[in-house]
Amino acid sequence: MAFGGIAAALSGMQAAIVRQMIGAHNVANIATPGFKASRAETSARPPFGGTELSVVRIDYSQGALQTATNAFDLAISGDGFIPLETPGGIRYARVGVFGLDGAGNLVTPQGDRTSPPIQLPAGATGFAVGADGTVTALLEGGATQTIGQIPLVRFANPQGLLNEGGGIYAPGANSGLPQFGTAGIPPFGSFLSGALEASNVDLATEMVEQILATRTFQFNAAALRANDETLGTLLDIQQ
Repeated sequence: MAFGGIAAALSGMQAAIVRQMIGAHNVANIATPGFKASRAETSARPPFGGTELSVVRIDYSQGALQTATNAFDLAISGDGFIPLETPGGIRYARVGVFGLDGAGNLVTPQGDRTSPPIQLPAGATGFAVGADGTVTALLEGGATQTIGQIPLVRFANPQGLLNEGGGIYAPGANSGLPQFGTAGIPPFGSFLSGALEASNVDLATEMVEQILATRTFQFNAAALRANDETLGTLLDIQQ
C-alpha cells in the first residue's frame, strides 16, 4: 500500500505543477490581445488512485472588445477565425493585429497575409472593414473602392485545433474541417474595424486556481512524506 500511496502522491504533485504552470502562462498573457486562457483537467489515475493530467482545454470565450490605436486592427464580435496565408499553409487566428507590408498587403506582425490577400491600391489614404468583412479603400479626392472581403472560419470542435503559438491555430484530427462563411451572417460573428479583442484571462479566477494548485501540491507532498515514513518503518521491521 505504501508504494501505491507514493505513486498516487507523486502523480498529484505532478498534476498540481502543470496546473500552476498553465495558470502562470495565462496570467503572463493577460494583456496580450486575443489571448485565450487554457485550463488543465485532471482525472483519477488507476490502480492506486491519485490524479493525472487528462487534457488541456482552451477557453475560446469572447474577450472584451477595445478600441485600437492602429487603424488596421480588426476584432471579431462573436464566433469565427480569420484565415491567414503562412509559410506552413493556411492557418487561423482570432486576434486581428494587422499592418501593411511594402506592397500594400494587409499582414500580421509576422508577415502573414489574409486569405484571400487584401492589397490597398497605390495612393490609398486609408481603408475600412465592414461588419461583413468587405474592405473599402479610401482614395485621394475622397473616392472609395471595394478591394476585397475577408471571410470568417468556424470549426465543429475548436478544442481539436492545434495551438501553434502567437494566437495561430491549425486544423487537427479532431477539429473538423474549416467551415467558411460571411461575417455577420449567423452563426458567424461580425468584424469591428479599428478594434481589438482583449485577452479573456480573468485574474481572480487564475489566482484562485493558483491557490488550489498550491494546496493540492502541499497535500500530496505531506501524503508522500507519510507514505515514505510508513515504508521506512516496514523495512526496519523486516530487518
